[in-house]
This record gives sequence, structure tokens and C-alpha cells, in this order.
Amino acid sequence: MYNKILLIGDMVSACKVALSAMVPVLAHKKHSVYTLPTAIVSNTFGYKKVAQVSTGNYVKKSIDAWKELGFEYDAVFVGYVTDKDQAKAIIDYCKELKEKGVKIFHDPIMGEKCHLYWGIDEKVADIHTQLLPLTDYTFPSWTEAAYLTGRDYSDDNSSQEEIFAIIDDLVKIGAKNIAISSCIADGKDCIAIYDHNKKSKQLLPYERIPVKIGGTGDVFSAMIIADVMNDAEFTAAVQNTVSGIYTMINAEKDKEEKLRGLDLEKLLPDIR
Repeated sequence: MYNKILLIGDMVSACKVALSAMVPVLAHKKHSVYTLPTAIVSNTFGYKKVAQVSTGNYVKKSIDAWKELGFEYDAVFVGYVTDKDQAKAIIDYCKELKEKGVKIFHDPIMGEKCHLYWGIDEKVADIHTQLLPLTDYTFPSWTEAAYLTGRDYSDDNSSQEEIFAIIDDLVKIGAKNIAISSCIADGKDCIAIYDHNKKSKQLLPYERIPVKIGGTGDVFSAMIIADVMNDAEFTAAVQNTVSGIYTMINAEKDKEEKLRGLDLEKLLPDIR
């Protein structure tokens, strides 16, 4: 199904991560994709050198222009936000869109693997806490979910009960449908899923390929968004996403330039 989807987040120029990873995935799934960069970054921070710039009040000015011009979207994704002024503009916009029935997707980009990204603090966490009640779907990593709910995120080996307690706390904040990536329950890799309509929690186990390729979390978000907007049931969308990402990582696990992300244009034709 053809949908207009707006992606709000950082644009990375020379790597298939962030918006640069999400756009080709959503286009492959037959959606029309639009972007609102909150920051422009030369490459991932895994490299020794990086250039970056916040787009500052460009975000608010763009939103104001679109409202005056009558631009409309079927869904909006919110990822990396640089400051409170950007956040206010985005939150206010999402409130307006939600009243019109626009679906709101969210990835509280703050950290992974028991570490927060550089520059992340309680102010950033507060931005994402404010966004949660507006979202229809949110995709935190385990580290991000633990941080948002005030837990120790230094050890990601949890039990099912501990992971489900995190979900309960996210729901109390206002989250609805939730997919928590990079969970480890009793030593096993899994995705934690909460279906808002069914009020059900479950763990989806998967086989982790022991390599790190940039942008897989962004592909995770994009694939779920694409399938949900194509009327897939939420859990089925997560399952299809896990299968697709496994296939793509397995195809590129031996390549040298892993930090630059998956070669999506080559891989996506084989992904449903």
C-alpha cells in the first residue's frame, strides 16, 4: 500500500545508517519517503574523524512551512533529536498529527550494548519520555528501554520477568506497541514484543550472527514501519523483520567495511 512517510532524525552522508538506511528500505516496500534531518553527520562515530552539524531551528521552520502549505503524511517516524528546541517543535507537530489519525513511530536513539552514545544525558531521555505517550509504535534497544525506565543498564543479561517489567513501565509512561531489540533473556538473544491491542507480551528468540554492521537498528525500525503501514499485524511485522535482517547480515558478515552499513540496494531485492 502506498503511504507518505516522514522520517525525522539524523542524516549520515557516507554510511548506510540512520535516515540513509531507512529511506531505501521504505522505498523498497513501496512507500513514498520524505525526510526532515535533525542533524547532518559525515559518517558513523566508529571512525576516527567525523563532522557533524545540528540543523537547529530548520526543523521548526520546515514544519511551519509544511503546515502553511498543507503538506500531509500518513505516518511519521521520530529518531535522533539534538536539543530541546527541536524536541518542542517535533512534539507539538506530533500532537497535531496524532489528532488527525497519523501513525507515530519512534526510536529513542540513545545507546546500545550497555552504553549510552556520546552526549546523551537525562535531558535527552526526558525528550523521549515526552514522546512516548504520542507514539503508536516504539523501538528501543534494551539499553534505551532500561535507561528510560530508570534501571541499571550496565548488564543486559536479564530474565523474562525483568524484561516484561521494563515493558510494563514503558506502558505506564504511555508507550503502546513496543519492540525492544538486543534483549538477552536467561542467556538467549531475543526481541521483546508488546502488542497494545492484545495486551500481550512475548519474547521472540533469534540466532545472533556475531558481527556488528552499522545501521541494522535503523533497518529494524524501517522494516517494521513498512510492514505495519502495509497492514501487517505487529508481531508478524517484527518476525518478518528479524528474518530479513538475519538474511542481510549473513550475506555481508565477511565484508570489511562493516561500519558503513549494509549494501541495501544490493540486498533488498531478495527481501520481502
